[in-house]
Amino acid sequence: MTNIDSIENQIPVNLTESSIRIVTDRLKEATDSLYHTSKEKYDLKARLIEEADDMTTKEKIDALDQNYDRHNQEVWQGIVIFGVLSLSIIGIAAGPSIVKNIRRLVA
Repeated sequence: MTNIDSIENQIPVNLTESSIRIVTDRLKEATDSLYHTSKEKYDLKARLIEEADDMTTKEKIDALDQNYDRHNQEVWQGIVIFGVLSLSIIGIAAGPSIVKNIRRLVA
């Protein structure tokens, strides 16, 4: 392999790595934004429930429990979506190089 071949072979890998890093950073930012939005909604609803004068204690406790369950569900949805999208992007980006390496091993 000549020096030119090795340089040409490294450029797509570096571009792919940087592209994956950029996309992963964007996904992380979106996930963080979703989490903070969910947390803000949870805090606001909890404050409204606690300040409500027309609810009994049991109704307040039930409403707070439902509010917490919904917040927890939103957090887990964000984690699952982030995981699936990250794995998909890595699979798509790394797929061609993995296939090429497998072909080299077989040959």
